[in-house]
Amino acid sequence: MPDLELEFARALARAARGLGVAEEVPAAVEPSAVESAGDLSSPIAFRLAKVLRRPPASIADELARRLEPPRHTAEVTVTGGGYVNLRIEMATYASEVVASALEGGAAMAANNDPGPKVVVEHTATNPNKAAHVGHLRNACIGDTVARLLRSQGQRVEVQNYIDDTGVQVADVLVGIRELGLSPAVGEPFDRFCSRCYVEVFRRYEAEPRLLELRRETLRQIEGRRGEVALAAKELTSRIVDAHLRTMARAGIGYDLLTWESDILELGFLGRALDLMEEMGVTVRVSTGALAGCLVLPMTEGETDPETGEAKVLIKSDGIATYTAKDIAYHLWKFGLLGLDFHYHPWAPEGPATSSARAGDHDLDPISFGRAGRVVNVIDQRQSAPQKVVREALRRLGHEPQAEQLFHLAYEVVALSPRAAAALGVETEPGRTMYALSGRHGIEVGADDLLDAAVRLVRPKARDQRTAEVLAASAVRYYLLRFGLNSIINFDFDEALRTSGDTGVYLQYAHARACGILRRVEPVQAAPGPYRLTPEGRRLVKQIAAFPRAAAEAANSLSPSSFAGYTFELATAFNDYYEHTDRLYRVQDPSLRAQGRQLVDALRATLARSLQMLGLEPLERI
Repeated sequence: MPDLELEFARALARAARGLGVAEEVPAAVEPSAVESAGDLSSPIAFRLAKVLRRPPASIADELARRLEPPRHTAEVTVTGGGYVNLRIEMATYASEVVASALEGGAAMAANNDPGPKVVVEHTATNPNKAAHVGHLRNACIGDTVARLLRSQGQRVEVQNYIDDTGVQVADVLVGIRELGLSPAVGEPFDRFCSRCYVEVFRRYEAEPRLLELRRETLRQIEGRRGEVALAAKELTSRIVDAHLRTMARAGIGYDLLTWESDILELGFLGRALDLMEEMGVTVRVSTGALAGCLVLPMTEGETDPETGEAKVLIKSDGIATYTAKDIAYHLWKFGLLGLDFHYHPWAPEGPATSSARAGDHDLDPISFGRAGRVVNVIDQRQSAPQKVVREALRRLGHEPQAEQLFHLAYEVVALSPRAAAALGVETEPGRTMYALSGRHGIEVGADDLLDAAVRLVRPKARDQRTAEVLAASAVRYYLLRFGLNSIINFDFDEALRTSGDTGVYLQYAHARACGILRRVEPVQAAPGPYRLTPEGRRLVKQIAAFPRAAAEAANSLSPSSFAGYTFELATAFNDYYEHTDRLYRVQDPSLRAQGRQLVDALRATLARSLQMLGLEPLERI
């Protein structure tokens, strides 16, 4: 795929060196804001003016004279007192763009050096209840990041951390074993557990003495032996099965499930704590509010928001905090712990899973972990613990690994007043959003949302399977198109909208392109130099922008930017469709061949874009 932005930038840089500029001045190039000036534009002359102490317009004129134009250049002009512009010779450029797209060149070129493995951890939903829309946002972000990185030829391993020894699992066990709660007839187990969790928390508030049941249950779970630990494993395994089914509905999968209980049972936590003690990283506090706790002292500016001067790793009652177990987990992720899991298939079809014990069908351990880079998709509320994990790596002497640990933080999903009211939450005048709360039962279940989407689009779909794909596209795209720093103020109507900037709109564009190709037979005549309308020119440029858009989204770990590109691509095609004669009516064989090939190139590029967003491209709706 020709990259004229890059070629133009390099040509400008060479011309700038011819002006006697000693230092490297970036030759930024971007699509022209004024279409009449050209297709590409660069403000390099304004930057050089500070170095050469000459007017930008004069520098731009000389750059234009010295420039060795890249391929497919129609003309080079100077406008706006110093902008250097390039107009593309679309007749030849379009031919190369279309041919490259149809040959697979719109995808990134094969990467002969994929570099170190990237471990992407996402989802990590507590295995004590059904997944809700906030968990689904996390999983959609992580899955799309993994797809974007793979599009660049990188080796990616997707992990889902199962916190099966946490306090929330203990809460559900208290409800089932101590309070006698049980599922209603036909109630899915994960949704029953959500209801159980809410009821147990209500009982704690009414009867604080029950909290001792929680503490004792948690101690037995962390002990990894006995009936309670076995019950916890059975419960969490059933919940994880439900989570995997829910996420699969949105096209989300994993390479490895890592279990917190295995980290404890195999001694990962003990080894990590020993390493930190040997290096003098941790301190056992003997006085004050943290007496009896093992802590990681924090320097000024890195204080823990809860405890002030230190991050607690082991509480005074001997129970490990989440952060302590996370440090051990990350030492394993980077291959620094000196210990490993056993691995076997979770199911005949599906991810691998860690295990504390060898089995008959163990997988090769060399296939897992040993990352060169780690990306953790965790909401912004966990920023402080993530900094502690990075700091622990540094203090243990693993500075390179600490630098390659990335917390991909995102804002949470809240409820709009309309959505909150629909869930029975008491709303207040003037309040614009309401936080989700699993403890209080204020949440939108991921399956409930997908089910509602299926019901909405079913009348528009040719069959149930198509409706399910459309529904997943609507929900997934809605959760991806917002920037990571944006709180999603969830609204049912907005999430399930099927027109405008939506996943359904993208699917209709792809299906429309497929329909045109079915109706118009391939033309034997050679297409010749392209003759394009303004809408056709814009469509060609959008197709050509695919590799750059994918690379930039992968480098910045930004699913929303690639969602934006895909929407612009679909919009460019629909504009072309609305303002161009229908292909089946075109009599000129050459024009008909050009039109069909352009539509086919769009289809191929849009299909790749949808796949990278995790949307299954539909040929018919």
